[in-house]
Amino acid sequence: MLVELSSPVFKEKGKVRPPIRFKTGLNVILGKEDGENSIGKSSAMLAIDFAFGGKTYASSDGVKHMGQHVLNFAFQFNGEIYRFARSTAQTDKVFLCDDNYVFAQEWELHQFTDWLKVKYHIDFPDLSFRTTLSSFFRIYGKDNTDERKPLRGIPGQNMQKSIDMLVKLFNRYIDIEPRKQGLDEATKKLDTYRAARKYRFVPDLVGGVKQYEENVKAIRDLEMQLNTLIIEQNDNHSAEDIAKGQEKARLMQAKLQTETELQTADRRLNLLKMSLEYGLYPTEADLSALAEFFPGVNLRKLYDVEKFHQKLATILDKQFAEEQTAVAAQIAALYAQLTQVNQQIADMGYVGNLSKEFLDRHAEIKGRIDALRAQNEAYLTLTDLQEAKKIADQLLKEGIRHILTEIQDKVNAKMKAFNDSLFMDRRQAPRLIFHEYNSYTFETPDDTGTGSNYKGMVLYDLAVLYLTALPAIAHDSLILKNIGDGAIDGIMQIYARSQKQVFIAFDKQIAYKPTTQQLLKSNCVLRLSDNGCELYGESWNKEKKQSNADEL
Repeated sequence: MLVELSSPVFKEKGKVRPPIRFKTGLNVILGKEDGENSIGKSSAMLAIDFAFGGKTYASSDGVKHMGQHVLNFAFQFNGEIYRFARSTAQTDKVFLCDDNYVFAQEWELHQFTDWLKVKYHIDFPDLSFRTTLSSFFRIYGKDNTDERKPLRGIPGQNMQKSIDMLVKLFNRYIDIEPRKQGLDEATKKLDTYRAARKYRFVPDLVGGVKQYEENVKAIRDLEMQLNTLIIEQNDNHSAEDIAKGQEKARLMQAKLQTETELQTADRRLNLLKMSLEYGLYPTEADLSALAEFFPGVNLRKLYDVEKFHQKLATILDKQFAEEQTAVAAQIAALYAQLTQVNQQIADMGYVGNLSKEFLDRHAEIKGRIDALRAQNEAYLTLTDLQEAKKIADQLLKEGIRHILTEIQDKVNAKMKAFNDSLFMDRRQAPRLIFHEYNSYTFETPDDTGTGSNYKGMVLYDLAVLYLTALPAIAHDSLILKNIGDGAIDGIMQIYARSQKQVFIAFDKQIAYKPTTQQLLKSNCVLRLSDNGCELYGESWNKEKKQSNADEL
């Protein structure tokens, strides 16, 4: 639990305040009896939230007026004290410290909150410590004080995410995780298959069930054509004979193609050999012979050209040699391929005398049948994947619905017990109703007043605190001052009975029962007032007195 909080900017009458000490149960930041504002109650609450890993304090009025500063704080678990420091200028860093708050080790913020998650035994599957705790630290500036939507813990959080967080906090996510994984897997398969259709890796069927039925009819017609074609053939050939005939025709075509490629490669190899053996440039003897036929030719220029050709020849000879090696390897591969094809033809043995026209027509009809069947199989695969996702989604929603009903009953029963303890007579208790996995209502039947709604939100937080591993809650004075005096007296008793930490900011205590005043006083950990007794030792909502030059 949090046991200590201090900062050099926390002052009273010009002196640095001693560390604020916290304890199990109720911890009160107590303001003035007249309800004076701008003395630092909310800032103190945000500082507590900052110690738990929050960030709102870094943009609060206190930081704007006092500048960037460091907060020192300590947690105690199993009798051992752990001290930390955190700067408002580096909110993503937390420093583990020695007993004198000297920095010893730098942590990332997520390391710190993960550490708290483990220490508080709230390391449930897929649960965010900060999102969870922040949802129940209702402080001015955090935008989570909508009394009609108490499950919305952080700004912008929709109903489904709010409900998901509550399910995880009750550690019931583990019960639906297999179903969630089943839906994720079904969704992944469907998305992958759709992507494969988009890029034509698998056949696509446009037209849905209507096209599927048309394909079935077309397949029947084509199969009749295929049977008629076979019957009309003079020889009684089986499907195996036809298949062998088509395969032999394919092999013969492959053999012809390979032989053609061999001839081309052989010619290329011979040309390369000639180029390397005889050269493609004139020799000195060639130039001398040329002079005999053309006495007036400028041999000097020709020799210069010939020297250039010799340099070029050195480069070309290397390229020709490399290409010769490559072509020779290609020829060897083609011969191996030709040998394999000839062996396959020989292994087929005798194949009946099937005409090319018959084989081509047979292949055409068979190909159309195969294409239509592939389209239909693709359609059936798609519908199977869609149905699998639908079933997985239904199973998940059914599991969530069952769990939400259990959570709803537990929370409502606890809120009713708390509500009954607040009044001498029986009054309507707030009710949480889950309509679906992504929808809920929260209300007090037949009572929609502001005070009743805020009371409902406080009782909801207390119910979750008592029913789950949630380590703490925090309620700012703006929430409590909207609740009737009679209910506040009872709520303070519930706060005080908690075996976990409850942080509240409160003022106008003189308006409540003596027992409530005594309870607030005995659980006060920080008292704030005006005239230098504010959290920072000053108040910036008052104009400072300026000296008048005329009076000097």
